[in-house]
Amino acid sequence: MREPDAIDSAILDLLCADSRQPLKQIGAAVGLSVSSVQERIARLVADGLIAGYSIRRGASLRGARAYMLVTTLGAQCAVVAPQLMGIAEIVRCDSVAGETDMVLLVEAADGAALQAVRDRVAATEGVVSVVTLPVMVERFARQQP
Repeated sequence: MREPDAIDSAILDLLCADSRQPLKQIGAAVGLSVSSVQERIARLVADGLIAGYSIRRGASLRGARAYMLVTTLGAQCAVVAPQLMGIAEIVRCDSVAGETDMVLLVEAADGAALQAVRDRVAATEGVVSVVTLPVMVERFARQQP
């Protein structure tokens, strides 16, 4: 694996901004042919600098979203997290430092489905408490590089 150069970094920035833009447009922006851009993207994937492709749902398709702050018995995140993987509405699970052990990002169809997820999380072995913070308004979101 080699270090990404300025062109690789520019391609990554362009893909982060809009991963759907045509290769021809990316090539024009960085001064390369379509085939050269394809080769560089393939190498960035092979080198692990592009871990995958994803979409962000539009606000109208998200339904209800919330952050759940989870406290576990003795900070057993490594034991609790695998049990939560089967809950499809949990789109992100992070272990954090402090009074809270884990932060979950949950996207559900509606408030009732959000409550059902909260109940499942609270009933998970090793979970002591769950604080639910419903998202009222999304102010902005940045694409993670």
